[in-house]
Amino acid sequence: MEIKKANRYIIYLISLFIISLGASLSIKANLGTSPLICLPYVSSLITHFSVGEVMFVFTVLFILIQILLLRKDFEKRQYLQLVIGTIFSFFIDFSLMLVNFINPVGYVNQMLLLLISCVVVAFGVLLEIQTEIVYLPADGVIVAISKVLNIEFPKVKPFVDTSMVIIAAILSVIFLGYLAGVREGTIISAIIIGPIVKILKKYLDRYIELLIA
Repeated sequence: MEIKKANRYIIYLISLFIISLGASLSIKANLGTSPLICLPYVSSLITHFSVGEVMFVFTVLFILIQILLLRKDFEKRQYLQLVIGTIFSFFIDFSLMLVNFINPVGYVNQMLLLLISCVVVAFGVLLEIQTEIVYLPADGVIVAISKVLNIEFPKVKPFVDTSMVIIAAILSVIFLGYLAGVREGTIISAIIIGPIVKILKKYLDRYIELLIA
């Protein structure tokens, strides 16, 4: 039983790294980042802190929002989000370092890299979902809102993602003087990652279950 539980946590950590790698690839594509990383990325450009450092700040902020929304209904195990968020923040900076050599030239190559990043993120999300350990802080906020408003998660997520992108765009224009991190790639990522997860789940579900069972 303990071995099975350990496998689940190992797969979960791997999923976090894969998601961070996909996010880093989207940054390198330079066509707009996914909603998950959009606001931290723009904030890092404004503050000159690393994306991972800013992501940690948002981790704490997202957990506080959940506590305020859910109050006594906030599950104690969700405090693990702080640990998970810290690890994910480290993975973001580490994966950015790993892909630093990737500098696509030309729009076609940029778009190809963006699409690859979407597939990578989708695969990481699939692993994360299957392990059922704890929410990433950003997803935890969406779950909290859905519980408070009694609205299904899939219906709340687009609204929250859109809000994050709009806030990132506004901050970018105000503090940087131009639109950074929000482009066609942001919209593409928001639209196709979900369907890609469903496709991967169809073909890979049985193999992932064998890994974590």
